[in-house]
Amino acid sequence: MVSKARKPSIKPFKATHFNPSKVKSYSKVVCPPYDVISKAHLACLRERSQFNFSHLLITDKGGYAAVGRKLNEWLKSKVLIDDDKDCFYLYEQAFKVGKKTFKRYGVLSLLRMEKKDIFPHEYTLSAPKVDRKKMIRAVKANLSPIFCIAVKPVRTLKNIYLSFSAKKPFASFKDEEGIHNRVWKIFDKRDIEKISQAFNKAKLVIADGHHRFEISYDYFLKNKDKFQDLDYVLAFVTDVQEGLLILPTHRVISLDESKDSFIRKAGKYFKLKKVTKGGLENKLSKAKRFAFGLCWGKEFFLLELKDAAILGKIKDKSYRNLDTYVFHQLVLPLFKTSGGIKYTHSLNEAASMVKGTAAAFILRPATLKAVFSISSKGCRLPQKSTYFYPKLTSGIVVRRFLKHG
Repeated sequence: MVSKARKPSIKPFKATHFNPSKVKSYSKVVCPPYDVISKAHLACLRERSQFNFSHLLITDKGGYAAVGRKLNEWLKSKVLIDDDKDCFYLYEQAFKVGKKTFKRYGVLSLLRMEKKDIFPHEYTLSAPKVDRKKMIRAVKANLSPIFCIAVKPVRTLKNIYLSFSAKKPFASFKDEEGIHNRVWKIFDKRDIEKISQAFNKAKLVIADGHHRFEISYDYFLKNKDKFQDLDYVLAFVTDVQEGLLILPTHRVISLDESKDSFIRKAGKYFKLKKVTKGGLENKLSKAKRFAFGLCWGKEFFLLELKDAAILGKIKDKSYRNLDTYVFHQLVLPLFKTSGGIKYTHSLNEAASMVKGTAAAFILRPATLKAVFSISSKGCRLPQKSTYFYPKLTSGIVVRRFLKHG
């Protein structure tokens, strides 16, 4: 009996995108992913253009059906058009963090949802999944890509990028955060084959878009006989690069402790040193053992673990290298707290949130090595453990579901 050929892990597709003859400025019509848009931000985006992609990402008073109708209206009026060739879409983001400039690149493609080759790294929440399930039923499309990383370098991707980066892009724009975005269409069959082969056996970790992956897989199971290639999802696929940054996620928590009580309890396990705000992040990055920063009142401290043997309480060694996990398992239980936890990626913002009994715990970012190690075992990281920066822009390409035949 002849076995069926393995389907490619990624494949090109005919994307739906804004019509260049009708939309002159991408910066006015693109937007961040739906889950980072506040109500105030949404109002600003929609004032920017009647065709801002947020009109399709987030429901208004008309509900999900109205979004589906709006998508069809934009297609009918040719605000959105379909490509006539199957393409990969090479996507580059150039951005600054501090004084340093980074570049990150990968391909927007269709990714086969083969769960044994794709590893999530975070748990999902039910409310966003309910929202996205209603949305995918209304629009019958993947509106935004999930973000996946190959755990090993893909040399072909770099070669293709170096070849195309000197060419004129299909789209080029600067977004509201000052990030430069460029997109090239790859439609040459030889280039497509090279990229497909390079990723064909790659193990991938989901960096962002866990909810979208889960609802797309659920939609596939329920509708696989209705549409073509529904076992594939729109994805940005990349590999390990210098520009693949994970920002820290700090915690601001109200403490039911006096400063003396806190210092006494912490002092049993940590060397506590008073530092300046400006020097905290630098000293934290150089700490050899588990460490975290503390902002309480107007004072800043560095706390470094005295005895690494304490980490032995965490049975899985992979988690010992994840500061957010160690913090929640070993540090937070030491103190009395009240209320919930607030999160921020900025030290300055964390310090500004310190009022009353609130203290800011400054954590180091997760490393890619730790994320890969934990997720490859089928384990998940605590929520708010990673923040891959920058977010992928929504509105560059859409993948619409095509009926069989």
